[in-house]
Parts: sequence; structure tokens; C-alpha cells
Amino acid sequence: MACSSKDHYLPERFMKTIYLLCLGVLLFTLPGCKYFKSTHPQAGLPEEGTTNMTDKSILNYTASIDRTLRDYKKEYSLIYLSGDLSVYAEKYSAHNDGMLYKTYTSNGTISNSVKSYYFKNDSLILVKERIKLMNEEGSVFKDVRTYMRNNVIFKIDSRTASSAEALRTLPYLPVQAADNKYPEESYASDVKGIDDAINGTDKFEMVFDNISTYPDALYIMLKSKQQPNYKSSILVKTKDAYIDSLLNFPSLFKDDKLNFKWRIEDNASIYVPVADTITSAKGLNK
Repeated sequence: MACSSKDHYLPERFMKTIYLLCLGVLLFTLPGCKYFKSTHPQAGLPEEGTTNMTDKSILNYTASIDRTLRDYKKEYSLIYLSGDLSVYAEKYSAHNDGMLYKTYTSNGTISNSVKSYYFKNDSLILVKERIKLMNEEGSVFKDVRTYMRNNVIFKIDSRTASSAEALRTLPYLPVQAADNKYPEESYASDVKGIDDAINGTDKFEMVFDNISTYPDALYIMLKSKQQPNYKSSILVKTKDAYIDSLLNFPSLFKDDKLNFKWRIEDNASIYVPVADTITSAKGLNK
């Protein structure tokens, strides 16, 4: 049975789960930025077509982005780990301007979320999040949409249910603002963190730690240069001369930034051999 979407309070047993899920978001969050400031050459000009957007026009615009994602340039990150948490990011852009950023956060069988940031004319207009919280007593699914004009939130709505199927049948209900004012959100740091995750910069600058061999698997193990508790493992399905070098002389590469390509497959980062022609994300620059 679906939970009432009027109930914006989750049972106490899920509070620890929510806390763990928030930790996953922190992997992408960088302190110090409060407002989104674009570096686009036209960023200082009036953002025609966004200032007067309504919640309905925002939803129509973002739906058109979703329908045409195949036409956008796609970039993606490695899958990063910190303890039991894993995070992964995607960026869809046209003419090198970010149109949609997405993050995937998972805490094993406890929780997962997908968060999407939609832009128009370099202005963030919608943040959409789907959250799934799980324990032995059941699951809670929650959708939240945050609407923005000129970097200011003007509406939030949400819905909650006990299954994904039930969630889709429910309407979104408005979330009331405290004292008629929504809190300020530091989405700029979220977007900066996503770009860093994709480009392998800042705290996502990964260096070689070791190469682990198992009877049925081989992994390149990386760690963050700045925060060693951030790690990434890349499954090697096909060995080549580059992998042979890592296996035979691992000490020569220790703490170095590697240059290789990967693809994402079945929720795993997969090494792309040098001679392979499969298109992959941009590798880490050495």
C-alpha cells in the first residue's frame, strides 16, 4: 500500500539511513560556495527565458532535455568509494554548456539515490531527486523536486510511497516553506564536485595504489591524492602491455596519476585496453 504523500515525516527507523545517504552527497559537496556562478562568456547578461519561468514551464523544458539526451555529449566519472558508500556522476551537455548533471549514490542494501540538476542558459532551474531507503521492515521511496529562478528556490514538491510502482501513481504535493522562505542550498558546490569527479581533479584526483589479483578477477586500485579514504577500483577483463607493466613493476607507478580509459558496465568501472576501439570517458591525465 502506498504511503500518504501528505506525510513528510519518515519513521524513526529510517533516520540513520537518511544520515548515511547524506554522507554520500557530501562526497560531491565542496565547502565555501554558496551561489552558482557560471563561467560562460555570456553569464553576465540577462538570462532571457528563465527569469519568468513557472513550475509548469520548467517541467516542460526539463522533459524535453530527457527526451533528447541521445543528442547530447555524455561524460562520466569513475565509480568512487568511501567506506560502504559509492558515488558516480554523469554530465550531458550541448556546445560545452552543462544541461544536465546526474549523481548516483548508493549505500549497499541500505539506501540509494539519483539526483539530477537541470540547466537552461547556464541557470539552474530544477533539482530532482529520487531516494530509496531500505531495511528489514520494508522500503520507502521518495521523489523531491526543487524549482529555482535566479538561483533562488521558489517551490518544492514531493511524494512518498512504499514502492516505485505506487510512487508513480501519486501526485506531487507542495512542501510548505518555513516562514514563507525556503532555505538556501549550495548547489554550486554540488556541480563543482561533479565536474571534479568526471575530470579527476581536486579531491577526485586519483593516484595508483596497487593492482589486486584474484583467481577470477584483476583490479586496478586507485586512491585520492588529497583524501586517501576516497578510492576507486577498475576491473580489468583483458590484459595488455600497460597492465603487464603495472603487474610487473607496481612500485614504479605507486602514487602516480595514471592515464587510461574506462567504461561503465553493470555498475562497475571497466578498464579499456589501449588497442580497444570502444569509446570511453576521458582518462586521468598523467
